[in-house]
Amino acid sequence: DFYYFLNVLWYKNVEKGEGAALISPRSVARFHFPLPLYAMDKKIIIITPVSRIRNLKSIKKSINFNFIFKWIIVYDGKDIENNFKYFNKFEQIEEFTYFSKNYEVQGNGQRNFALDYIDKQYSKENVFIYFLDDDNIVHKNFYKLIDQFQYNCMYTFDQQRTRYILSGTKPKLYYIDLAMFLSDFNIIKDIRFLNKTYNADGSYIQSCYKKNVEKHFYINEVASYYNYLKRNIIRRIYNRIFWFLKISFLKLIGKEVQRQFKP
Repeated sequence: DFYYFLNVLWYKNVEKGEGAALISPRSVARFHFPLPLYAMDKKIIIITPVSRIRNLKSIKKSINFNFIFKWIIVYDGKDIENNFKYFNKFEQIEEFTYFSKNYEVQGNGQRNFALDYIDKQYSKENVFIYFLDDDNIVHKNFYKLIDQFQYNCMYTFDQQRTRYILSGTKPKLYYIDLAMFLSDFNIIKDIRFLNKTYNADGSYIQSCYKKNVEKHFYINEVASYYNYLKRNIIRRIYNRIFWFLKISFLKLIGKEVQRQFKP
């Protein structure tokens, strides 16, 4: 088919040293032609625990499925009826309902449910996992980092907050947010969230890091938001314009925005 033909042409030209003469499959995705799942060279699964259904449409708009293999949504059964589906007949979105135990902090059991499911269904697919809460969206710069992701590695990157940028250099409890973290699933597949802990996201990343210290890489780029959908639309637009202008100006004069190392 077209994508197979494109791959063959591209790789033959690369061998001849003429790779720049043709458009690669990855470039096709950048122009938003839908790539089939088998053409993805990096399979990223996004996990979202959901109790705020109203945000799903906005979250989906931020997800470029040319780069995302699957979006796994796990609804909280206490807030949403069993077998509820917001998206129908969408191959790359999988929806489940999970009923939290009385002792579980909201979201932790849902994430663990998704991790168990991935372990059963996709562990042989060599997938990466990324967590996105139901009050957040994917940062546009996230997609620019995908070419840097390598198997058998975990990554952290910076986060755009309202008044400052949080650095992803410290993948430890109280220093990192879940949206600043991505990993090859196979190197962390045995780690789960602590069900009874409110700061389980930081504990989870710290556990992943302790197991894979030599496999952790920090990318000095802003590629995530913090609770983006909690702010009203006027504040969102203002903050995006403000930070775009500030970062652009500093780059112009050869500087960068100073990072903060703890929230």
